[in-house]
Amino acid sequence: MSDEEKDLRDEVKSEDEDEDVVEVTVEADSEVEAEAENEAEAEAVPEREVAEPAGTTLATKTETGPTSNERIWAALAHASVLLTFILGVSTGGLAVIVGALVPLIIWLAFRDRSRFVAFHAIQASVFQLASVVAWVGLLIVGAAILIPAWVVTILLSLVLIGLLLLPLVLVLTIALPAALVVMPLAVLVYGLYGAFEVYGGRDFRYWLVADWIEKRGVKSEATELAVQSVSR
Repeated sequence: MSDEEKDLRDEVKSEDEDEDVVEVTVEADSEVEAEAENEAEAEAVPEREVAEPAGTTLATKTETGPTSNERIWAALAHASVLLTFILGVSTGGLAVIVGALVPLIIWLAFRDRSRFVAFHAIQASVFQLASVVAWVGLLIVGAAILIPAWVVTILLSLVLIGLLLLPLVLVLTIALPAALVVMPLAVLVYGLYGAFEVYGGRDFRYWLVADWIEKRGVKSEATELAVQSVSR
């Protein structure tokens, strides 16, 4: 073999070795980049897993429902109507306000801790206080109507005209005490039903009372979730 052929073969061999080195370098770089991407993805996954619970929205919390402790306190707020009823009957209505303040105390304790408990406690407090006011108002208005009606009926009975008013006055006389007895019983049943509902985790709402409260800025979790759903 001549010297020229040897030189040519050496050059070809050298070029092949250079190409192999380049290929090995490219493959090594590719493997390093792939490992770097895998490490970046592995680090990103825990960050997402940690960030999601920290940013849990109201909708997610509502979907999971209130805790057992929240349900118990909300139910106690509604069930305090039983204490209001007992105090009203045993003291002739003098201590009825004490029972109505129990859900208000619960609201003060939970207004910054649980929206579920706070909303139901303020509902129960307003409902019971409104019921007491309504009962007292019925008693006063009923007495203001019934007493003059009896006086007029008795006076007119002297000339026989009052006898025509007697049936109406008798109906009013029976209806007023009946209403004064039925109203507290209806309030008691309604409040205990509310306690049963919220203990089961349901968002119970008193008729008229819940809407009145929400118009003043206090919203339940269910209402807030509905508002968020509409806004989306």
